[in-house]
Amino acid sequence: MAITDIVAGNGDDAPRHAGVRIVWFIAIWSASTAVFFGAASLLHLIVPH
Repeated sequence: MAITDIVAGNGDDAPRHAGVRIVWFIAIWSASTAVFFGAASLLHLIVPH
């Protein structure tokens, strides 16, 4: 995965442009939010009312 290549070192290979860093942040934030809502939806379906 590309993100593990970036965080494996001391940041020398990190993207230089702030726009790329912002896009990475938004992508990671969106993915984690989607996983959270997916898990919450699954838990909502499993737990009886």
